[in-house]
Amino acid sequence: MNLNSVRGLGSALMLSFMSLALSGCGGGDGGGHHNSSSSGGSSSSSSSSGASSSSGSSSSSSSGTSATLTAVQVTPANPSIALGTTQQFTATAIYSDSSKQDVTAQASWSAVDPTVASISASGLAKALKQGSTGIGATYQGLSGSATLAVTPAVISSLAVTPGSASIAKGTTRQFTATATLSDGTTQNETANVTWSSTATAVATIDANGLATGVATGSATIKAVHKTAAVSATASLTVTPAVVASVAVTPANASLAKGTTRQYAATATFTDSTTQDVTKTVTWSSSATGVATVSNAGGSNGLVAAVAPGSATISAAYPNGPTGSTGLTVTTAALVSIQVTAANSGHVPAGYVLQFHATGTYSDSSTKDLTGSATWSTFDPSVATVSNSAGIAGLVTGVKSGSTTVLASFGSVSGFSAVTVGNATLTGLAITPANPTIGNVGGTIQFTATGSFNDGESLDLTDMATWASSNSSVATISNSAGSQGLATVKSALVGGTSTISATLNGANASTTLTRKLGG
Repeated sequence: MNLNSVRGLGSALMLSFMSLALSGCGGGDGGGHHNSSSSGGSSSSSSSSGASSSSGSSSSSSSGTSATLTAVQVTPANPSIALGTTQQFTATAIYSDSSKQDVTAQASWSAVDPTVASISASGLAKALKQGSTGIGATYQGLSGSATLAVTPAVISSLAVTPGSASIAKGTTRQFTATATLSDGTTQNETANVTWSSTATAVATIDANGLATGVATGSATIKAVHKTAAVSATASLTVTPAVVASVAVTPANASLAKGTTRQYAATATFTDSTTQDVTKTVTWSSSATGVATVSNAGGSNGLVAAVAPGSATISAAYPNGPTGSTGLTVTTAALVSIQVTAANSGHVPAGYVLQFHATGTYSDSSTKDLTGSATWSTFDPSVATVSNSAGIAGLVTGVKSGSTTVLASFGSVSGFSAVTVGNATLTGLAITPANPTIGNVGGTIQFTATGSFNDGESLDLTDMATWASSNSSVATISNSAGSQGLATVKSALVGGTSTISATLNGANASTTLTRKLGG
């Protein structure tokens, strides 16, 4: 029994003794809250146990018997409440005649451990921390008590956030369920609720609260707690799909200087659909000195390689994302080879005709590839072609007929026709005719041109046999690649030499003069 109970019991005993004394002296109703009458003498007594204190008393008189307070009872006797919640206690006065009276408002209330629970003057207890404490009520010297147990805080309400959201079709939105506990604290309960959508054709939601927009419209997202009797809702609006990303193709391409390449932009929407937006986006190049890209109607996305280097090609969707890719511009690439020859490609059997290969590059520049190309003929029984240094591209007619001469460089090839006839050589001519050169020496290239009985003429420099009549003035080469090249010797005196060319019984000559003081 606590201190208040002890004090209450003492007071009750004192009142009982006083009542007995007054009774013996013929005194009437003292200490009771009301009177009860009987036809004869009477005695009264009461006892209490549990949560009330009592004091036995009795009184009698010729006019009646007065009831006395015997106990105070506190109810509920052993309640249990969650942290942060309240409990209303009631104090009931019990009298010797077994009558009862609610004295909650008149009693004095107290808590044995005020850190566990507080108690107001009206008997309302509030749980402050987990544990237990005695709750006491004292009335007219008597006390009653109860035991209050405070359990952990419980969920009192639930909220879903965001409370209202809007997402594009095909996108997602994470919802969160937050519980407010009885002690005023909050905690995330997203994983402890059951999620649902009122319109799954518009939006779905998974067990983790992740909503997905399925079609335009509205839906209500609901969260029901799995263990607590609380739930909450939020509204979700699904709008039409929007552009989520832009892809630029070709990706990380390489272009040769002077070439162009058509680029494309493809938009992927939030609902996973795609669309060609090449004409919708705004194109740009990070390095216009390396590559440019067009925004002109009819050529949107056309990239032109300007100079070797690197650039980023970008496509920006209006009020949306931008896609990009890298571009490397290399040196100009060979795009074609033109094969040509003098005399319209006609050569008599047994004679030679020089073919030439000219390469055209992506930047429109050209280059002589005669010595670099790989030569071949489609029909070597009609004509052959040399790949030897100095005479590459030199075609020899084998027999009467036609075939094709091919020049290849890398993956690029060019070709031209050659016709082999049966014409015979009728004469030779040497050019330049009768040249003069100074006595300091030097070189001069002679050319032997043959005339044939079909009226055609042909450069036979490489076939003729060359000679110089005066080697002290000049020598002349018969080596492959340098036939007809005369070297004039330096001297202090002038002089002349006869330069001659002979082929198949035909010959020609001219005079080379070394001029003194030249």
